[in-house]
Amino acid sequence: MCGIFGYILHRIPCTTRDVLNVLLDSLQRMEYRGYDSAGLCVDDVKSKKHIVVRSVGNISKLRERVFSGCADLDFNAQLENHEGIAHTRWATHGPPSEANCHPQASNNMEFVVVHNGIITNFMTIKQMLLEEGYHFSSDTDTEVIVVLAEHIFSMDHSISFADLAGKVMAELDGAYALLIKSVHFPGELIACKEASPLVIGLQNGKSNGTASGIANGSVMNKLFFSSDVASFLPYTQEVIFLEDGDVAHYSKGALTLYNDATPVSRTSQTVDVSPEGLCKGAYPSFMLKEIYEQPESVSRSMRDRIDFNTREVTIKEMSDGVRTTLLSARRLMLVACGTSFHSCVAARPIFEELLPNISITLENAPDLLDREPRIGSDDVCIFVSQSGETADTLMALQYCKKYEAMIVGLTNVPGSSVLRLSDFALLLNAGVEVGVASTKAYTSQVVVLTLLALFLSKENCSGNSSHSHGGSQSPIQKRRLEIIDGLAALPGALSHCLKCTNDVATKLAEELCDAKAILILGRGYDYATALEAALKVKELTYIHTEGIHCGELKHGPLALVDEHSTIVAFCPHDKFLGRSKSAIQQVKARGGRVVAITTEPDAELVSATSRCVEVPAIVDCLQGIVNVVPLQLLAHHLAVRRGLNVDCPRNLAKSVTVQ
Repeated sequence: MCGIFGYILHRIPCTTRDVLNVLLDSLQRMEYRGYDSAGLCVDDVKSKKHIVVRSVGNISKLRERVFSGCADLDFNAQLENHEGIAHTRWATHGPPSEANCHPQASNNMEFVVVHNGIITNFMTIKQMLLEEGYHFSSDTDTEVIVVLAEHIFSMDHSISFADLAGKVMAELDGAYALLIKSVHFPGELIACKEASPLVIGLQNGKSNGTASGIANGSVMNKLFFSSDVASFLPYTQEVIFLEDGDVAHYSKGALTLYNDATPVSRTSQTVDVSPEGLCKGAYPSFMLKEIYEQPESVSRSMRDRIDFNTREVTIKEMSDGVRTTLLSARRLMLVACGTSFHSCVAARPIFEELLPNISITLENAPDLLDREPRIGSDDVCIFVSQSGETADTLMALQYCKKYEAMIVGLTNVPGSSVLRLSDFALLLNAGVEVGVASTKAYTSQVVVLTLLALFLSKENCSGNSSHSHGGSQSPIQKRRLEIIDGLAALPGALSHCLKCTNDVATKLAEELCDAKAILILGRGYDYATALEAALKVKELTYIHTEGIHCGELKHGPLALVDEHSTIVAFCPHDKFLGRSKSAIQQVKARGGRVVAITTEPDAELVSATSRCVEVPAIVDCLQGIVNVVPLQLLAHHLAVRRGLNVDCPRNLAKSVTVQ
């Protein structure tokens, strides 16, 4: 949820102003993760002391504080070597305040740290340090890290920075990624991690990390350390992902990696992420840009995985052995949180239709962790996460891995933890998603899960050819071809939907601007759509919104309906239409105002509702991908009318890296 960033220069002439601008610009590229305060630390050239600048609010306020209110810094000072660190904070321990901002410093200001994660035993450590005579200036769990480092150093001034970091890590429980500086170790920086993402960007593009440094000890002129690749994309795409327990020790041009005090190697890789995704272009918000990118993003998700001429689905990344294991599984378990969970709800009936001999189950990751259900080696667990760093999802993954279940990961971020921990991994290829409220990642998740179900179900078809247009076809083969044709039509349907529903969504936003609550109804394939649409509206507008199965309406939620109620109902012309219309009539009878999202506004719907929003029709099981678009637009336009920040809704983060 927080973002940490470190920037190292070695024998590269620049000014203090240059370093500060890189730190601040990189923090801005992590704003989408969510934060309430920010700070940075650089060194004063003359005194060699740490200069820490912190501010509550956005990066612009921090930038103003740095360049207008920091008299101690000579911005034009000439540098050749420098190590700067920076941080965006999302409050977990202690409210947003300058005292609780990072970087946090030790009592004597000789150690400084930025931290992403939660230290679960910080109160125990804090009590020990209080008894030793140390004091604390913040409410954070982070401050104990640097005070502990000061305490350990006070007992042994000959200790190396790497050994000191190892001793600090040995005392910490929880999840953390840390960057630590110290006046006692000039020209050095420590980066370490446990259950929280941390990546190193290699400016000079070396291809291997070894025990003696990068590429057998060659000098590193420019390095970046971050919890998010996006922060340094304009500079490099060559990265090393650190593993749990790793300590990266930078010292005067060389980088050495350790794990459990033993030198280790970590091979670098090139991440295929475009920095263009971090620009809004002509759009007023990232979210609106990403809504309108969906025709292209779902096309990218299908590219090289489906041939619409032969109607064949091929997942080249999957070996025959992996496919055999998946098909012989006792059950396929879909595991996720939030929007990703809703994509699993949408995909579950497709798996059930195409793979009738395998049990398909659905798990909310935090609930799975609470219950600790029986997992076996004959289970396949499919973990879905936009960021690939969702803490609850990763914990659930580790739980299932412990019982030797096969792990399949599906995420949008190359090199993310879910991908690296999986036995088999699939990328969404939806492109960078910046808006905290997920849009294009959701639709791409449903598409890729559908492709997976189609690929696995090939053997469930009879006949000689999966692209046969006539002759004998099994029900599953016929269904597969319907879905494949639906996928072919999907980008065009999304484009048409965006054109024909935006004006209606704008008018609805005007009408619903002062709404106190909204109920969203769906059933069948649109139950997931109702859940996801409700989440989008509540995330962005702060209006209480519930997604409800139409069949559940009379089991309680109907008590909420009166003449002041607003209800959105998904009513495509599918096999559930009659029952969906029945739910609308129940709402109308209680005076509720109904907006229907439908593929065909017939006379009955028009008379029973205050407004019908018509959307293009495609195959029933993919209709929800189209149906969700007008609600994405409505959520966006409602938030704008209410004067809210669309890309960074309050209290939320893009990457939920703490439990």
